[in-house]
Amino acid sequence: MPIYDDAIDNEAFLEASFSQLADQFGPETFQRILHRFVPTKNNDVTERSEDVLLEDAASHYFGSDLYLSLATSSQKAYQYEMDLFLRYCRRFKGSIPKLREVASAVFLTEYLAPVQKLNTRNKKAAFLRSFLREVFEHFFNSDIKKLKRTLTIEIDRNREPRAFTKAQLDELLCNVRLGRESHRNFTIIWTFLGSGIRLSELLHLQVEDIVPSRQEILVRGKGKRGYKQPSKMTKSSLDILQAYIRFRYGGVTEANDYPKLYIFSDDKGNSPLHESTIQKMISSLIAEARSIPESDKKPYQLSVHSLRHSFALYLLESGVNLYSIKELMRHAWLSSTEVYLKLFDSMLVKAIDQHPLAQLKANDLF
Repeated sequence: MPIYDDAIDNEAFLEASFSQLADQFGPETFQRILHRFVPTKNNDVTERSEDVLLEDAASHYFGSDLYLSLATSSQKAYQYEMDLFLRYCRRFKGSIPKLREVASAVFLTEYLAPVQKLNTRNKKAAFLRSFLREVFEHFFNSDIKKLKRTLTIEIDRNREPRAFTKAQLDELLCNVRLGRESHRNFTIIWTFLGSGIRLSELLHLQVEDIVPSRQEILVRGKGKRGYKQPSKMTKSSLDILQAYIRFRYGGVTEANDYPKLYIFSDDKGNSPLHESTIQKMISSLIAEARSIPESDKKPYQLSVHSLRHSFALYLLESGVNLYSIKELMRHAWLSSTEVYLKLFDSMLVKAIDQHPLAQLKANDLF
């Protein structure tokens, strides 16, 4: 009779748990987070100087695994934020500022003070947290716990996700068929509505990512470069997507690179569409839609991302439970899904006010 060592059992359980987490969040992200909890000796790093130049820190950051694991859109945003930060530091700390000089709570507070919009401040704070965390660990083998209080990221609890009404969606789908690239753009909208995927995920869909047998598509999830996650899709939307692929690439199915072709492309599948192409297309449809009020056509109102919100909202309206929606949206935390409850509550208030008895006035009854 075999004798089992408790230590071996525990190790096997731990290994299985780690494997499950790596599958869920992606190996790169999992390894990066795990690294923070495991003390390592910097044997390959020479003694760090306290006088690290800010430009050297910036160069290191742009070559780090932390930065390279970000989505392309996030990389571009952080490059832009770095340029702004460097210019500000040179203005107030001289032409060759040092990292320690600008990484103080006082200086960072002064840098963020003029920013009034919460969303903009959060983006700047997120960039600074990412940058300083990486360079402090690399150059000084320390963390930025104290600076995190200065670089807080606040959530605007009053800002609801913006979703399209069903009448608005009907008009968008009608108008898109009348414009240029109607077949492609019609398929794009249906892909959003049938899966709830993000813009960056749709752009990088390749022919091999379609899995009809499991009624799903494989997408490169947020912050998981190179790692694909399965995402369920409604059968009608999947049929439309497959029909478009057959129409677009039906003549090259025998080509060696056929599985790697990007589904939505303007250069024969060699590279994906630029995100601005889809953003402009949706913005144009919103602008001409008569069912959408002018107030909802302003910036930061209805947009491409509203199609993802619509996917979630109408699942909730159909009676799908919140935990299932969380999995379909591929949210890491349930709190990210719960924001739709507030929007759904607003829909219920409008619905109850349409009840015939709601039109009666109390004065008419007494």
